[in-house]
Amino acid sequence: MLRKDRRSKALYVVKSRPDPVGDLAPKKQSETRSIYVLRTNDETVNKYCDVIYDFLDQDGVFVLLTRDKIFQQAVKNALCHELGLDANLLRVIQDTGDLGRTLDKLTERGLKPFLFMEHALNGQLTLPQLQYITKTWPDLPVVVVARDVFQERLFQFHEDGADNFLTKPASTNTVIEKIAFTLQPQCELDALLAQGRHLLVDNHFDEAIDIANAVLLKHPQHPAALVLLGDGFKGLAKRQEALRAYKDAEKNAKMYLEPLKRLVLFHAEDNDVKEMLGYLVKLDKLSPLNCNRKIKIAELNIDMGRADEAEKYFDKAIDSAREEAMSVVSEMCLDIADMVAESNPKMAEKYYRKSLEMTKSSRGALCMNIYNRLGISLRRQGMWSEAVEAYFEAEKYAPKDENIQYNIALAYNEGGDHKKAVERLLRALNVNPVFYVGRPEVANQMATIFKAANMTWQALEFFRRQKNAGQDDPQIAQLIATLSGGRS
Repeated sequence: MLRKDRRSKALYVVKSRPDPVGDLAPKKQSETRSIYVLRTNDETVNKYCDVIYDFLDQDGVFVLLTRDKIFQQAVKNALCHELGLDANLLRVIQDTGDLGRTLDKLTERGLKPFLFMEHALNGQLTLPQLQYITKTWPDLPVVVVARDVFQERLFQFHEDGADNFLTKPASTNTVIEKIAFTLQPQCELDALLAQGRHLLVDNHFDEAIDIANAVLLKHPQHPAALVLLGDGFKGLAKRQEALRAYKDAEKNAKMYLEPLKRLVLFHAEDNDVKEMLGYLVKLDKLSPLNCNRKIKIAELNIDMGRADEAEKYFDKAIDSAREEAMSVVSEMCLDIADMVAESNPKMAEKYYRKSLEMTKSSRGALCMNIYNRLGISLRRQGMWSEAVEAYFEAEKYAPKDENIQYNIALAYNEGGDHKKAVERLLRALNVNPVFYVGRPEVANQMATIFKAANMTWQALEFFRRQKNAGQDDPQIAQLIATLSGGRS
């Protein structure tokens, strides 16, 4: 295996299943863009490479369940180019039917797979595969990949065993960070909690309780520590102490599923249908895409003689299943469109529009992404005014995304409306004055647009101010040289 020099070892090496709550925060706009690739930061590589090298020293191997060639290349760049790993350490599977067989073969050889898997493939959600993996290989790290990771879907996959989530398009930096964060806790608190969970697995309940109390001493009412405390007490058959810990955890974490799941199980063990139903309803509000849970809630209501309430949840289950099916069809259309985007823009346009038909009432980030791609396909067909309309729709979802403003500028410039092109270019620069840095093709297009609008002098002033302010990037020098006819 070829790789870069080893850096200093990290302190903790205990595997944990990270809490996805941090991933539920609104995504930065850069995570929803789809037309550029971020440069790899050497600092990121140096910071996290040892975690990945240690995993490989323990016979680790990476498996991708995806048909997305761009994502495949991003992971390959991260592992093989940036980390210097052998390409044989990366396996790509394009069909869900091959996943179990591949994992079986790898584990039989003593290898430890790390899996990236699409949340939907070939028109179907991969939840059944995730459930199978979690039951068969409970310690196998799984990162679920999707274009638009939204809260409800995160909760759905987390409940079925996902360790982490990755939004596409992903830069090499993001891939490296996501692998490291999934393999190893990145702070002392997370490492302690992970150690406590492993103690529970080995039935060392007293020691797990000691760790939970140590965390709570420094971080009172910490939800994950309270769950660990409750699990320890429950293991010692101290059920009232466990119940109190779970309830405290639930009070202090409104967006954390684990306390609610523990409380449902706790009351199910006591055959307390009323309490179990109450916590199931709370779970359903947090994670509403779980159709089976809705059916369970309905069944419990039937048992309690509440037919009207049961009917509501039966209907909700059907509506949720229908929405899920629409989402999967939309994803399939998007895959098809991306597949032919370069070679057949007209066909890509057709499938982008079909995808939009399924997602018009859906999440903003995904719609923005599709409209943006539709605009690119329309421009490739020379339909610049239609492209502008598509970009305007994308702008509604992300008014401060400089890349959308840049695309609108390109469309206007191709249509000969150079004044409006410059207006949009200036909007992009206002949002992010250096968005073209490291992107020579963007810098060239910008120079072309400014020249076409006879605004060479104003552009030169702008870029010279940036250079004087310390933004001495090769692209700025290139822009100044292009705009000034070779004179800087």
